[in-house]
Amino acid sequence: MDRTDLGIFSRLVTDALSSDEAIGREVGLTGKAVRTRRKRMEAAGVLTEYGIHPAAEILGRHAVTWRFAGTVGPELPLSRLVEVEDLAYVMRFRPNLHVAVRFTKSSDPTEDPRLSVILGPPLDGLPEERRPASSVHADDLSRVDWKVLEAVVRAPRAPYSVKAKLADVSPRTFRMHQAKLEATRALECVMILNLEREAGLATYGIWLKVDDSFDEKIIESLRLWDRPHWTGNPRGVYLLGSAENYFEARELELRLRSLPGVVGADPLIPAGGFFARERFLQWIRTERERRFPSRSRTSKDPATVSAALS
Repeated sequence: MDRTDLGIFSRLVTDALSSDEAIGREVGLTGKAVRTRRKRMEAAGVLTEYGIHPAAEILGRHAVTWRFAGTVGPELPLSRLVEVEDLAYVMRFRPNLHVAVRFTKSSDPTEDPRLSVILGPPLDGLPEERRPASSVHADDLSRVDWKVLEAVVRAPRAPYSVKAKLADVSPRTFRMHQAKLEATRALECVMILNLEREAGLATYGIWLKVDDSFDEKIIESLRLWDRPHWTGNPRGVYLLGSAENYFEARELELRLRSLPGVVGADPLIPAGGFFARERFLQWIRTERERRFPSRSRTSKDPATVSAALS
């Protein structure tokens, strides 16, 4: 991974729906050159999953996060994870952390014991990431909005022409409705990454546990790929960034440990995960059919869609 790859990577982490052409304008490449580099990182397993999904409240659910202290093995047992009916996604971090997000019908759900068997002992506290709430309610979405939402979840990096066919609308109409969904934060994204899969510039993930005296402005000076991810109980923040080499990354970790208000700093490297795409699609179809029973149709799903993904 070179500096140009890093520029592409960081923009995808920040905005997974950004086009190759738009990224190319920022990093000084053509859209075709960006696509070539992106495909290489996908094939290498660095960019494992573009997990575009609706905000939980759009589906009449609550996004609830649990963390588990199990050692990260070579693979997740997917057949066992899908048995947890409301599991949305799991992110793995080496050396010993799993983050699981469930989309629950209750705002105060009980722990599902199946997850601790699969992922390891749960950590104390129920962290709640600071997520900006969507400004649109499910009742505000039209039949076309629901079809566009399904198409984006199904094929997030496909060209507009392909996603428009999936939604059975024109590309222009698709762009308008996707822009609306993005602007109202009806769409969210979890990038499933595996930063161990490619050599080059040093990448790092650091989990900072902090108390109330910590100055959050310090984070603004760091070179990060994504917005800081905060949790409430225990209070902390996950930082994902890069350095010129691993010595520099280690120096940053030590510097962060010494800051006022920092209780602990643990290195955590993204190492893959699981995203329940088919489950999200089923939830979307169920909601759409419930709201528009007389006109609802299953979105097109051409057999050639996988070949057209970009």
